[in-house]
This record gives sequence, structure tokens and C-alpha cells, in this order.
Amino acid sequence: MGRLRPSHAWLLGLWLACGCQPGLAQNLETRLELRFSTALVFSHLPPSASWGLGAHLEARYDLQPLRFQLVLDPGVNLSRAVTAEAGLTELYALYREGELDVSAGLERLPLEVARLSLPYGLEPLSPLGNRQGRWGARVSWNPEASRLRLAVLEEAGRWLPVLSLRREFGDFELEAHALYPARWVLGLGGSGTVAELVIYGEGWLLLEPLEARYALGLSGSLGEGVWTLEGGYAGLLPLQPAGYFLAGQVLLPQEEASWVLQAHLRLDDPTRWLLSMRYTLGQPDLELSTGLSAQGGPTPTLSLSLWLRAFPQLW
Repeated sequence: MGRLRPSHAWLLGLWLACGCQPGLAQNLETRLELRFSTALVFSHLPPSASWGLGAHLEARYDLQPLRFQLVLDPGVNLSRAVTAEAGLTELYALYREGELDVSAGLERLPLEVARLSLPYGLEPLSPLGNRQGRWGARVSWNPEASRLRLAVLEEAGRWLPVLSLRREFGDFELEAHALYPARWVLGLGGSGTVAELVIYGEGWLLLEPLEARYALGLSGSLGEGVWTLEGGYAGLLPLQPAGYFLAGQVLLPQEEASWVLQAHLRLDDPTRWLLSMRYTLGQPDLELSTGLSAQGGPTPTLSLSLWLRAFPQLW
């Protein structure tokens, strides 16, 4: 879904034509991120190594009441096989007038509220595992404390309707969804604050055949850090089969660094678990991260990883 088709090339051409006009470039906002990663995985002998190069570019051009958005995630991964992609993630035009938003093009549509799992999602994955947008059109009406959105997305040559209604109730927010990809899917998600705890959750009902997926979580402060505990019946990653799970995360920030500790356990198969630890040292224009993860299951795996991200200024 993230590939640029010939019939969609006109939108990219229009975006570039606007952004390259000298008199209009002052309305252009950009953000560039360069990435390098390497990993050593111990699951078989000898261990396998991989290297990755990538970038993340966000460009937004405002010409009221129009906005043009472009997001690229190009990259290449070098391991036993070479995987590369151009990484077109988003490319759309947005018209905003008062409480009405109308957009068309390639745009992301995340539906989840869960933080450590993915009960249900519509976004496809790129060859490198990045979540991408969907081609289509969206209309949103945003009166005070509410949002009504109708999206029509392209899927395998046919149209997929998605209707969503969001409403705020004081410290709580709820959002309901109804869509028909190949069967009816109904969803309800929300979050709110109770006694300094953030409570969130979502539930999905897939009809014909009947299937339910859900996740419920709690989050709170831990000094300067944040802890999160989540459980339910869902996949932990996009496209992963749903199962009963329990997951936890602890984020411990420091002055210029942070620790992230995570644990995932599949309750329907206790031999399948994942423990990970990540340390990040950041500067305004550079970020270095190291990670260690261990995974149990039919093929136990130990992974050592290194990431380097740079944030150069384009102009």
C-alpha cells in the first residue's frame, strides 16, 4: 500500500512543485533523521549479523487552508539477504476549514489505544517493518469535544469504509469504530485518568466468524519515570496472531539518557516470552542506543543491538 503508483504520481508532483517555489518555501517545515543500526543474533551457530541504513523525512507545506504532508522512510538492511525500500509512508493533501477536515492521498490511520500490543490494525507493513499509510480519502467533522470521521480506503482494487466517532467526557475519552474490510469489524477504545493512574483499553469484535480481541492497561509515575502494565488477547506486533498475553514496561529517564525495560509473556504458551533492555544517550543532534533482548520459544534467541540516529538541519 505504501508504493507510489503511476496514478498517484500527480500528487507527489504537485507537492514538489509547491515546495520548490522560492517565494513559497517559507511555508515549508522539514525534519530529517538519519539512522544506522547493527545487530548480532544468537539463535543458531554461527551467530548472524545485520546492518541497516535508513532515514526518516517529514515535510509539511502550509498554504492556508491547504496542507501538504510527505513522510519518507527509505532504508536498506544487509544480512543474509538484502532488503531495501523507498519507504513512502505518507503523501496527502489536507483542506481545513473551521471544524471540517478533508484529506486525500496516502495517510496513516492508527486505530489502537494499547501501548504494548496491537489488538487490531489497518496499516500495512513495509519490507523493513515500518507501518505505512493507506491510499484513500477522509472527511472529519470536529465540533467541541467530539470528532466524527469517515474514511474510504483502497484495498486490493475495492473500497473499504471506516466510520469513527470520538467523544471526550472530562478526564476520559472514548472512540468507536465500524468498518468492513472483508467482514464487519466493530471497535471501542478509550483512556482516562483516575487517582493519578492512566487507565486505557480497547476491544474489537470481528463478525462472521465471531472473534474478539482486547487489551487493558494501567500506567503511572515512578519517580521521574513511567511504568505500564498491560494484558489481554491480542498480537504483540503487527500481523502477529492474537493470543493471551501480559506485558510490562518501565521508562527511566536521566539527564541526557534513558533506560527502557520491557517484558512480554504469552499466557497461552508460557515458553514464549521476551525480555528487552535499551539504553539511550541523547544530544540535540545525535542519539546513541544499545539494546539487549532475549526471547524464549521453539527457537530461543539472544540479540545485541546498536542504533545511531542523527538529526541534521536541512536549512
